[in-house]
Amino acid sequence: MSTLRLNPMYVAVTMVNLGWALAFGAWGLLAYAGVVALGFHLRVVLNEEPFLARTHGAAWRDYAPRVRRWI
Repeated sequence: MSTLRLNPMYVAVTMVNLGWALAFGAWGLLAYAGVVALGFHLRVVLNEEPFLARTHGAAWRDYAPRVRRWI
């Protein structure tokens, strides 16, 4: 099971970008949505999760395996 606790705002922005890409039939917007999603993912994995692990210790280690990354 995936263990990223992604901010709902990251998910919403990604979904809006995907919606625009589908609504306008624009491949460029679809690529942009992918780049944005990848950027959010990397930010969380490389920055936010290590910070939460350092800050919250055992509470984070208990929480992390129970919560999925994107949905």
